[in-house]
Amino acid sequence: MREIRFKRSRKKRTPGLNTTSTADISFILLIFFLVTTSLDTDQGLVRQMPPMPKEETQDRLQIERDDVLQIDVNARDSIFVNGQQTDLRNLSTTMKDFIKLLPKKRVISIHADRESSYDAYFQIQNKIVDVYNSLRDDFCMKNFGKPYAKCSQECQEEAVAAFPQRISETIDADDEGKEERKQ
Repeated sequence: MREIRFKRSRKKRTPGLNTTSTADISFILLIFFLVTTSLDTDQGLVRQMPPMPKEETQDRLQIERDDVLQIDVNARDSIFVNGQQTDLRNLSTTMKDFIKLLPKKRVISIHADRESSYDAYFQIQNKIVDVYNSLRDDFCMKNFGKPYAKCSQECQEEAVAAFPQRISETIDADDEGKEERKQ
Protein backbone atom coordinates (compact mmCIF):
# COMPACT_ATOMS: atom_id res chain seq x y z
CA MET A 1 0.00 0.00 0.00
CA ARG A 2 1.01 3.19 -0.82
CA GLU A 3 0.88 5.94 1.62
CA ILE A 4 -0.80 9.04 0.63
CA ARG A 5 0.46 12.06 2.18
CA PHE A 6 -1.49 15.18 2.13
CA LYS A 7 0.28 18.33 2.07
CA ARG A 8 -0.61 20.57 4.80
CA SER A 9 -1.44 23.95 3.59
CA ARG A 10 0.22 26.71 5.38
CA LYS A 11 -2.07 29.12 7.11
CA LYS A 12 -1.78 32.63 5.97
CA ARG A 13 -0.22 34.75 8.62
CA THR A 14 -1.48 38.24 9.14
CA PRO A 15 1.28 40.81 9.37
CA GLY A 16 1.77 42.25 12.88
CA LEU A 17 2.50 45.75 13.94
CA ASN A 18 5.64 46.54 15.76
CA THR A 19 4.33 48.20 18.93
CA THR A 20 7.56 48.59 20.81
CA SER A 21 7.72 52.34 20.24
CA THR A 22 4.01 53.04 20.86
CA ALA A 23 4.60 53.84 24.53
CA ASP A 24 7.39 56.26 23.64
CA ILE A 25 5.22 58.06 21.10
CA SER A 26 2.35 58.24 23.62
CA PHE A 27 4.55 59.88 26.22
CA ILE A 28 5.97 62.34 23.71
CA LEU A 29 2.45 63.34 22.63
CA LEU A 30 1.37 63.64 26.27
CA ILE A 31 4.29 65.93 27.06
CA PHE A 32 3.63 67.97 23.92
CA PHE A 33 -0.01 68.57 24.86
CA LEU A 34 0.85 69.37 28.47
CA VAL A 35 3.42 71.94 27.40
CA THR A 36 1.31 73.60 24.71
CA THR A 37 -2.00 73.70 26.59
CA SER A 38 -2.75 76.88 28.49
CA LEU A 39 -4.25 76.22 31.89
CA ASP A 40 -6.68 78.55 33.59
CA THR A 41 -4.97 80.59 36.23
CA ASP A 42 -6.73 82.03 39.23
CA GLN A 43 -6.83 85.76 39.44
CA GLY A 44 -6.07 87.53 42.65
CA LEU A 45 -5.56 91.05 43.78
CA VAL A 46 -2.99 93.08 41.93
CA ARG A 47 -1.53 94.79 44.92
CA GLN A 48 2.05 95.36 45.94
CA MET A 49 2.54 95.17 49.67
CA PRO A 50 4.78 97.75 51.31
CA PRO A 51 8.28 96.56 52.14
CA MET A 52 8.94 95.28 55.62
CA PRO A 53 10.47 97.89 57.90
CA LYS A 54 14.17 97.49 58.58
CA GLU A 55 13.77 98.04 62.28
CA GLU A 56 11.64 96.00 64.63
CA THR A 57 9.31 98.76 65.84
CA GLN A 58 6.79 100.71 63.84
CA ASP A 59 5.48 104.11 64.76
CA ARG A 60 1.75 104.21 65.33
CA LEU A 61 -0.14 106.84 63.44
CA GLN A 62 -2.58 109.03 65.25
CA ILE A 63 -5.67 109.13 63.07
CA GLU A 64 -8.84 110.94 63.95
CA ARG A 65 -12.07 108.97 63.80
CA ASP A 66 -13.51 111.35 61.20
CA ASP A 67 -10.65 110.50 58.83
CA VAL A 68 -11.49 106.77 58.76
CA LEU A 69 -14.06 105.19 56.45
CA GLN A 70 -14.99 101.89 58.12
CA ILE A 71 -16.14 99.17 55.70
CA ASP A 72 -17.49 95.98 57.26
CA VAL A 73 -18.58 92.77 55.54
CA ASN A 74 -20.66 90.39 57.61
CA ALA A 75 -21.16 86.63 57.23
CA ARG A 76 -24.05 87.15 54.78
CA ASP A 77 -21.83 89.36 52.57
CA SER A 78 -23.75 92.50 53.47
CA ILE A 79 -21.62 95.64 53.23
CA PHE A 80 -21.75 98.32 55.91
CA VAL A 81 -20.06 101.72 55.65
CA ASN A 82 -19.68 103.44 59.01
CA GLY A 83 -22.46 101.25 60.37
CA GLN A 84 -24.97 101.83 57.57
CA GLN A 85 -25.76 99.12 55.04
CA THR A 86 -24.92 99.90 51.42
CA ASP A 87 -24.30 98.13 48.12
CA LEU A 88 -21.30 98.09 45.79
CA ARG A 89 -22.61 100.85 43.52
CA ASN A 90 -23.03 103.29 46.39
CA LEU A 91 -19.73 102.19 47.93
CA SER A 92 -17.74 103.68 45.03
CA THR A 93 -19.35 107.10 45.27
CA THR A 94 -19.09 107.12 49.06
CA MET A 95 -15.37 106.29 48.94
CA LYS A 96 -14.69 108.81 46.18
CA ASP A 97 -16.43 111.63 48.04
CA PHE A 98 -14.67 110.65 51.29
CA ILE A 99 -11.17 110.53 49.81
CA LYS A 100 -11.49 113.71 47.69
CA LEU A 101 -11.77 116.00 50.69
CA LEU A 102 -8.44 115.19 52.39
CA PRO A 103 -6.71 112.51 50.32
CA LYS A 104 -3.47 112.46 52.32
CA LYS A 105 -5.20 112.08 55.69
CA ARG A 106 -8.06 109.73 54.83
CA VAL A 107 -7.86 106.00 55.63
CA ILE A 108 -10.13 103.22 54.44
CA SER A 109 -10.50 100.49 57.03
CA ILE A 110 -11.82 97.09 55.95
CA HIS A 111 -13.06 94.39 58.28
CA ALA A 112 -14.37 91.18 56.77
CA ASP A 113 -16.12 88.59 58.89
CA ARG A 114 -14.46 85.20 58.96
CA GLU A 115 -17.59 83.66 57.40
CA SER A 116 -17.88 86.18 54.55
CA SER A 117 -17.07 85.02 51.03
CA TYR A 118 -13.84 85.79 49.21
CA ASP A 119 -15.90 87.15 46.34
CA ALA A 120 -17.38 89.92 48.50
CA TYR A 121 -13.94 90.80 49.88
CA PHE A 122 -12.37 90.91 46.41
CA GLN A 123 -15.21 93.02 45.05
CA ILE A 124 -14.58 95.59 47.77
CA GLN A 125 -10.84 95.53 47.10
CA ASN A 126 -11.48 96.01 43.39
CA LYS A 127 -13.79 98.96 44.12
CA ILE A 128 -11.07 100.58 46.22
CA VAL A 129 -8.55 100.17 43.41
CA ASP A 130 -11.06 101.53 40.88
CA VAL A 131 -11.77 104.59 43.04
CA TYR A 132 -8.08 105.41 43.49
CA ASN A 133 -7.43 104.86 39.78
CA SER A 134 -10.32 107.18 38.95
CA LEU A 135 -9.12 109.88 41.34
CA ARG A 136 -5.57 109.68 39.98
CA ASP A 137 -6.91 109.73 36.44
CA ASP A 138 -8.94 112.88 37.19
CA PHE A 139 -5.88 114.48 38.83
CA CYS A 140 -3.72 113.78 35.76
CA MET A 141 -6.38 115.02 33.35
CA LYS A 142 -6.75 118.24 35.32
CA ASN A 143 -3.02 118.91 35.82
CA PHE A 144 -1.35 117.28 32.79
CA GLY A 145 -4.12 117.01 30.19
CA LYS A 146 -3.87 113.23 29.76
CA PRO A 147 -4.98 110.14 31.65
CA TYR A 148 -2.86 108.52 34.35
CA ALA A 149 -1.84 105.57 32.17
CA LYS A 150 -0.39 107.85 29.48
CA CYS A 151 1.51 110.16 31.86
CA SER A 152 5.25 110.01 32.43
CA GLN A 153 6.72 108.31 35.49
CA GLU A 154 7.18 111.63 37.29
CA CYS A 155 3.56 112.66 36.66
CA GLN A 156 2.30 109.28 37.85
CA GLU A 157 4.38 109.58 41.02
CA GLU A 158 2.92 113.03 41.61
CA ALA A 159 -0.61 111.62 41.22
CA VAL A 160 0.20 108.78 43.64
CA ALA A 161 1.58 111.31 46.12
CA ALA A 162 -1.58 113.41 45.78
CA PHE A 163 -3.84 110.37 46.32
CA PRO A 164 -1.90 107.79 48.37
CA GLN A 165 -3.68 104.53 49.13
CA ARG A 166 -4.11 104.35 52.86
CA ILE A 167 -5.86 101.09 53.64
CA SER A 168 -6.13 99.32 56.95
CA GLU A 169 -7.30 95.72 56.98
CA THR A 170 -8.40 94.03 60.17
CA ILE A 171 -7.87 90.32 60.13
CA ASP A 172 -9.52 88.07 62.68
CA ALA A 173 -6.85 86.04 64.42
CA ASP A 174 -7.76 82.79 66.17
CA ASP A 175 -8.38 83.83 69.77
CA GLU A 176 -5.37 86.02 70.28
CA GLY A 177 -7.04 89.30 69.33
CA LYS A 178 -6.77 91.16 66.06
CA GLU A 179 -3.88 91.99 63.80
CA GLU A 180 -3.75 95.03 61.54
CA ARG A 181 -1.88 95.46 58.32
CA LYS A 182 -1.42 98.96 56.92
CA GLN A 183 -0.68 99.72 53.31
